[in-house]
Amino acid sequence: MRRGSCWAVLLAFLLAAPSSAGPTRGWLERLRKDASRWRREAATERALVLAQARGLLARRPPPPDFAPRRCGAGSLRWVRGVPVLTLVGTPEEMGRQHGTLLREELSALRAYLRAFVGPRRFEAAIREAERTFRGACSPDELAELDALSRASGVPPGELFLAQSFTDLYRAFACSTLAAESSEGPFLARNLDFPSMGFLQRFSLVVAARPRGRRAYVAVGWPGLVGVLSGQSGALALAVLVVHDGLPPRPGLPFQLAFRRVLERAESVSEAERLLRRLPLTVANNLALVDAAGEAVVLELSPEGVEARRPGEEGALLATNHFLTRARRRPRASLTYLSSRRRYAALRRVARARRGAWDLRSARRALDAAAVPLTVQSMVFLPRAGALEVAFCERGPATRRGRWVRLRLRELLGEPGGAGPR
Repeated sequence: MRRGSCWAVLLAFLLAAPSSAGPTRGWLERLRKDASRWRREAATERALVLAQARGLLARRPPPPDFAPRRCGAGSLRWVRGVPVLTLVGTPEEMGRQHGTLLREELSALRAYLRAFVGPRRFEAAIREAERTFRGACSPDELAELDALSRASGVPPGELFLAQSFTDLYRAFACSTLAAESSEGPFLARNLDFPSMGFLQRFSLVVAARPRGRRAYVAVGWPGLVGVLSGQSGALALAVLVVHDGLPPRPGLPFQLAFRRVLERAESVSEAERLLRRLPLTVANNLALVDAAGEAVVLELSPEGVEARRPGEEGALLATNHFLTRARRRPRASLTYLSSRRRYAALRRVARARRGAWDLRSARRALDAAAVPLTVQSMVFLPRAGALEVAFCERGPATRRGRWVRLRLRELLGEPGGAGPR
């Protein structure tokens, strides 16, 4: 940079600064904190790019074999072209079914985690996950993971990292839209995630009937016992990571927290009360819709919970940044710019819509917000007791044009009921 340019930057800096010494110190302190946060966010984005590159260059696991099979009360089957893993019973039984039915497919999870984290950092990441999150997990959650490890042969530390690496590594870039349609309330969602060229082939639907808890379905991958996107007979939810660059606090991994919501809550209000009591680890948006039609985006962080309701478009939109006055803050990161762009795309579709919302409009909105990392798209219909999914193979899932409708009754039996007692 030329000397004149340096002086121009310094002059602009001085003109922008407050005039008195006290306010100047406060302003400089805020600038220092913002710069530190921007550096952390930039480091996260660099890590994401490196992880994707490692995955693309590494040896890929063999394609999944989702051939129908059974293990006790659990099963793996195809429903209209969608692989469905059914898990039934106690935590130990569900873990054993999961590990037995998907023993080979779990190799994809192991390959993904090692490539994402990096081989040099992998063991340290396992120790960090255990140290930070294990103490908040329930005995049932740990028992299910232990049974899954024994049945599959995957080391328990790697499985625990799989449930919590999304707290440690903030890698999502997702979009949601909730509104009322002729079929009742819906929650439409794109899940954008670095697939490393193979993870998209392992997408499946989990139909879980835990003993003594509410049954639910989750859209995910082999080896995940928590929930990123899911629905019970009472409500649907989808998480959207908020990239604030801060390290996670000790607490319950959010995948497991959101499974607890589906297992225990009968309404959006109950879900909010439950989440306010849990030790939250990181910042997230959580979109929730219940069968009665209540919709909310909960802005979650270790400091507390803020709620946002539907706006003037008659819909509730969310991506990867906070929007309530208490939490709203611009960021100098590519992730934030992407989040703003996807939110604007959803909003354009919402404002251009004429008449009532329908699922075609919802899919159009998801298509507008899709990015190359979109690997799963779905629409949850809690009142209708149904969901629609579109899994990616190449390119965004919404652009494949093949949506499959699944009914909770065929996946779970009576929708909304508890598992066997």
